[in-house]
Amino acid sequence: MTLSSEKTAEEISARASSSLRELGFGVHETAVILALNQLESASVADLSTETGIHHANLYAVLDSLVGRGLVVLLSGRPKIYQFSPLAHVKEMFSTKLDQLLHDLQKLQDARESTGIIPSLIYTIRGSADVLAKMLAMIDRAKETIFIVAPDLDAFGITVLEYLQRAQTRGVKIRAILGKTPNEVDLNFQYRIKEDTLAIDVVIDSIEALISMPDLTVCGWADNALISMQLEGFLQQSWELTRKE
Repeated sequence: MTLSSEKTAEEISARASSSLRELGFGVHETAVILALNQLESASVADLSTETGIHHANLYAVLDSLVGRGLVVLLSGRPKIYQFSPLAHVKEMFSTKLDQLLHDLQKLQDARESTGIIPSLIYTIRGSADVLAKMLAMIDRAKETIFIVAPDLDAFGITVLEYLQRAQTRGVKIRAILGKTPNEVDLNFQYRIKEDTLAIDVVIDSIEALISMPDLTVCGWADNALISMQLEGFLQQSWELTRKE
């Protein structure tokens, strides 16, 4: 394994570990899940060597993960464990999330009005979450995307890939950028405005996002009125911005 691939594996592992912890998995559970995804199958002894967790603690963790459907116990001596197929895990979590959102919506529908106007703009903090929200918006777009950014290259290849994928769906894309991107062979329209600071994304005139340049915090709204107002402002900027 090369140094670059080792660094990539470490970054992926760290990102996966952070996500698992945010989902409520404990330190030992997270370590076991990561280990089982790096090993085709493993005994308790193997996992103890891989994670540094004592055998006695591993049995309790594995029993919990097996009971939750995340780990499969294979017959034999010693006992062998494998992580459940990712398609099964995805379906399981998707089903639970859909049910949770359904139940929360039912609770909201049933609540009595207090006369307080609910917030229309939601704050999202943390660069990973802000970027995830931006990518999800691009992925949801059906007709139009208007994006403003000081430096499109700073996002990395992921945002470009999502934009190009949206375009293959027939989505019309326009961008106002602070500098000419290195990837000059872009298939969507863009104009240059050197003093661009904030990051803005509007999709289909119904969702809007305004973020700090470093993605540390953003405001997001799925309110058509707010989105159309921001889009109108961006349109004015577009008309005043030089073409490339």
